[in-house]
Amino acid sequence: MTVDCSKISEILREYRDRGYYPSAVCQVFDARGTLYEESFGDVSAGTWFDLASVSKLICTTLLLSAMEEGKLSPEDPALAHLPHEKLGPVTLRRLADTTLLQLMTHTSGIVPWYPFYTDGRDFYTVLEQVLSTTPPEEGMAYSDLNFMLLGLIFTHATGLSLRQGLVHYINDGLGIRDLSYGPMEPALCAPSCLGNQIEKRMCAERGLSFDGWRPDGVPVRGACNDGNAFYYWGGVSGHAGVFATAGALSQLGRFYLSTQRPIFLRAMEETVQGRGLGFDKSEVFPDGCGHSGFTGTSLWVSRTHGLGAVILTNKFYRTQGEPPGNSNDFRKAVHYALLGRTPPSV
Repeated sequence: MTVDCSKISEILREYRDRGYYPSAVCQVFDARGTLYEESFGDVSAGTWFDLASVSKLICTTLLLSAMEEGKLSPEDPALAHLPHEKLGPVTLRRLADTTLLQLMTHTSGIVPWYPFYTDGRDFYTVLEQVLSTTPPEEGMAYSDLNFMLLGLIFTHATGLSLRQGLVHYINDGLGIRDLSYGPMEPALCAPSCLGNQIEKRMCAERGLSFDGWRPDGVPVRGACNDGNAFYYWGGVSGHAGVFATAGALSQLGRFYLSTQRPIFLRAMEETVQGRGLGFDKSEVFPDGCGHSGFTGTSLWVSRTHGLGAVILTNKFYRTQGEPPGNSNDFRKAVHYALLGRTPPSV
């Protein structure tokens, strides 16, 4: 298809002027290369961003690579790849019929979020408490805990840490260099926030306390924004912790645009309550799939149109208040403009 990128800068500049984010980089690509690239604010095309939950697509890529090698299968029981001796009775019962597919599609019934760092005990002990005190979620419930488990499952099946897996399967295997778990050299990175005010509030609302917060008002640059990833997992988890440039994320998108490898195709095609295997297939990602991140990041891939887009922002880097609106507003505006269509109303 003929792609008209002429409106993209106007859209992104408008959302920046409205206070949605201070800085952004956008790339539009097809299977052959870059069709559009522009940066806004105090960043450049080569700036590294905290991907936040777009890290789940990195973990997904590692899992799919291990599945291709026969080390895992979407239909595998999760318990087949977890240490039974460390699991409590409620965890064993709740995960008894849970598959990797359910974890990857967020249909496992596990609660969406819990700040493990406020407890500090080992993961499986805290998980037992969480599952003992929360009822099973109905339908699709997007949960960071699913991908914390999937990161551990990847390591159990391959013997590789997530950091080693990223190097092996993505840096070396796909030739994508500017993508890595942190910490990163701060000078290379866009700041993602000023302390963890939002998670502070989320913990307070749950009556949970934590005395290890990063100081308010100090830019977080080169260390991941996400509290569980930073405070609890040492910056490396299946759900968050990856940094990348727009160019590197576009390379990953081009891989998914052009691959014919069956398990990767299945991940994008299979739909379970609006999710692929690790992918979001909601209307934010028209005629395709992708993933978004809390910090204001996203990757969209449409094999139907042979087209994709990366949008990287640092929406929470602000001294006053929270950003207006929803990041999906500007994501949809860009994605649908590229297709010459109007985004669906909420």
